Amino acid sequence: MTMQGASASNGSRRVIRRVLLTLALPLCFRTFQFFPGMMYVQEAWFVLSLLMVLLFYPYLKIRGGLRVSRFEIYLAILMFGGTSLATFRANQVFGQPLAYGLLSQRAIVLIGVWLLFADLLRSGMLTARDVEASLICLAWGTFVLFSTMRLLLVPADFTAYSEGFVTRAMVGTEPSFKLQEFFILFGVFYYATKGLRSRRGKYYFAAAILFPAALGSSGRGLAISVVATIVFVIYRSRGVWGATFVIGKSAVVAAAFLGAAFAIFPNPLHTRIAGFSNAFAVVFTGAPTQDPSANSRIFETLAALPYIQQHLFLGNGVISNQWQGGSGAAMGSYFFASDIGFLGIIFAYGILGFLLYGWQYRLAWRAANQLRDCVQYPLLDATKAFVLFSAFFSIVTGICVWSAEVTLFFVALISGLASRELEEDSSHVEIGDQWRRHKPA
Repeated sequence: MTMQGASASNGSRRVIRRVLLTLALPLCFRTFQFFPGMMYVQEAWFVLSLLMVLLFYPYLKIRGGLRVSRFEIYLAILMFGGTSLATFRANQVFGQPLAYGLLSQRAIVLIGVWLLFADLLRSGMLTARDVEASLICLAWGTFVLFSTMRLLLVPADFTAYSEGFVTRAMVGTEPSFKLQEFFILFGVFYYATKGLRSRRGKYYFAAAILFPAALGSSGRGLAISVVATIVFVIYRSRGVWGATFVIGKSAVVAAAFLGAAFAIFPNPLHTRIAGFSNAFAVVFTGAPTQDPSANSRIFETLAALPYIQQHLFLGNGVISNQWQGGSGAAMGSYFFASDIGFLGIIFAYGILGFLLYGWQYRLAWRAANQLRDCVQYPLLDATKAFVLFSAFFSIVTGICVWSAEVTLFFVALISGLASRELEEDSSHVEIGDQWRRHKPA
């Protein structure tokens, strides 16, 4: 084969890898699970994911010499332990049949897909460039799709579909689309950290375009978590004085943009500012406000506290929406554990489950410390920022548990790249040793 033919073949394989990854990631993130007509596609993906974990993953391990990393051991323990806690505790506390508990945890197989993903990265069959290209494509793709939906479609026309697609209409509020913005958020971190590295305004501009779309219909906790993450990253990269200057300049620019936006869209911005005010009032005073969403968190917390006190260590399990009316019927009132963040994790999984799911951040920290600053720094910077963001955001939403397939993807990405780098270092050392042994005297 000529060099030109080999190059074309490599290019074709690269395109195929990236297309497949771009198709697989939204299914693994459950980005479109509640879209009209997508439920059956997502269920089929659960089955296919299970088959890949059971059949293809053992092949990869045998091919690689049966080496097992700490991350792989952790995922295996998490899949078994998380499913057991959710299933058996709901059976013991509420009497939910085990079959319903197991079915409610079927998305756990998506975590298993990251076993394959990390192994493909470590072996070099999948490259960081492939992952970076797919994530950026998905960031802009979902940005365009979601923005178009918000501009052209009326959420109230879709209330007959699952509540996962549109929000429940409450007194004084209109339904809105419930869209998963994790890919857009990655794009925000990607361009923001790239701008910090390069000091080029076009990257800040790209992040500023993506950020409003990532907030969704509410986004109060999300906005605070994103800002906290970016501030932390700025201080780590620029130091105290440099960070203070950057943050001050950014605040002036943001104030100018907000002033212009307020003049053009006064009502939506006033509503959003009022939402932030109500959220802070609920957090600091615990008193109800005019915001139904914030008030519901108070009532859900009060409903959960007695159960948390009784079953603090092992939790109360996860109640399936398909069993006798779901968690609301079991608790006697409107209740979703995912609404109350950290307390929701403790309610469902207890202290043991919280530590089990929280260990992913320890693994991410360890893998990040093994990585050198290399040519892939935009991907690594954005990945580290997303993992930090997820830790902040989990306080109010618990996404490290309820969307563990998302947070663990980024942990798997860091772990896979770290393993790949360690293998390359080892191979360089072996080559150097062989050269020294065979070097002529």
